[in-house]
Amino acid sequence: MLNLSSLKKVKLFEDINEDEIEELFTLIKFDIKKFQKGDIIFFRGDLLDGASIILDGVLSAEMLKDSGDIQKIENLSTGDLIASAFIFGKENIIPVDLIALEKVEILHINKKNLLKLFNIKESVLINFLNEISDKTQFLSNKVWRSFNKKTIKDKMLDYINQNTIDDKVTFKHSIKELSEMFGVTRPSLSRVVSEFVEEGILEREGKSKFKINSEKI
Repeated sequence: MLNLSSLKKVKLFEDINEDEIEELFTLIKFDIKKFQKGDIIFFRGDLLDGASIILDGVLSAEMLKDSGDIQKIENLSTGDLIASAFIFGKENIIPVDLIALEKVEILHINKKNLLKLFNIKESVLINFLNEISDKTQFLSNKVWRSFNKKTIKDKMLDYINQNTIDDKVTFKHSIKELSEMFGVTRPSLSRVVSEFVEEGILEREGKSKFKINSEKI
């Protein structure tokens, strides 16, 4: 059964009221699947035959390196559309492994019904295109920064700037997850965060929460 309050958090249905959303889902076919913590939702290379949307829970996107080490890419959570840029085009395959970090609920709409949804409600199509554009721009900026910012401090400052609102930052990932994302060791990253605190760049305000002294950055 559809949880309309969960669907309101989905980027695809942004600015669409619950009554309209409920009506839309009477006009298309869809599936809802539930997974347990540790379940592998997708393997890298799996075929993507439509839109898979996280209604509840958190997924870890990871890649296995040739060395056997796991490279953390990012976490996906409630409202996120999985691999949206790979739904259409010639290569409809998942680029990463996706693993449930807790209980997860996934809404799946196959490509045929997704196209039907776009035709019925133009704003859903616009939200989909905006979502793809935002991700493309983000990845483009991320690649550019990776060429120009090599040090751990630079990467950490970049992450802080991305997640700062009104001189407050909340780390959305653990130090372990960040170290995997940055491709550095956990102790090295912990040392950089400690240095930022000692230098007054960060002031602890709670677990994973800091106040930023922008004058010292």
